[in-house]
Amino acid sequence: MTSTFLAHCPRCDGERTCNILGAFEDVWDWTDGEHSLNGQDDHKLAQCAGCTTVFYHKSSWNSENWQCGYHPVTRKEIIFNPRKIETYPAPEKKSQKPDWVWGIGQIDPQLHTILDEVYQAYEVGSFILASVGLRTALDRTTEILQIDPGLSLEKKVKELQEQGYIGETEAHTLSVVTDAGSAAAHRGWSPDQKAFAILITTLEQFIYRVVVTGKAALSLTEGIPARHPRPKKPAKPNG
Repeated sequence: MTSTFLAHCPRCDGERTCNILGAFEDVWDWTDGEHSLNGQDDHKLAQCAGCTTVFYHKSSWNSENWQCGYHPVTRKEIIFNPRKIETYPAPEKKSQKPDWVWGIGQIDPQLHTILDEVYQAYEVGSFILASVGLRTALDRTTEILQIDPGLSLEKKVKELQEQGYIGETEAHTLSVVTDAGSAAAHRGWSPDQKAFAILITTLEQFIYRVVVTGKAALSLTEGIPARHPRPKKPAKPNG
């Protein structure tokens, strides 16, 4: 049975129950004949039981670092060695990236890479690069939907509408994303943060609907029982 412990998951950015995949305790001491130090480093290879991220966890203490406190039960004053916790990778910065983007790599790794770079540019305020990335992400999504890659992106949006993937209103909004990406790429246009937030939300809604939930819905068809054939109506008697 796998052992578990509570640790700060760098992906969830919070304390989670984690499985211990491997562990090593390094108890050490040092002396120069007059002075001495001792301590312990606990190394673990851990996997979050929630998001399944694998990470390195180190908990260490040494005799030179001590603090005064109170026993939680007796309330008597005690001296203890606080532990220093380190994890690798470090907890991720808060991202504008929706949670579903993390899993889109299982559907299409190329689209995941494009979106990941879009959000990186977005979070540092590089709105020109991010706008060009939105256009690229839209183009890749049309390829996933098997729209003719030889068409211009503007015509691909029209083809999406004709094939029933989007309605007239969404066709107009995606055309705005297309125009914004073109303006950024060819004319150096840069939206402000508010304008870009509208553009990326528009594309997020489209990708989530046609790629993420669309793929998930198709996977349900095998488990849905087929409709039973209806009994034939009896023939009417002659006469």
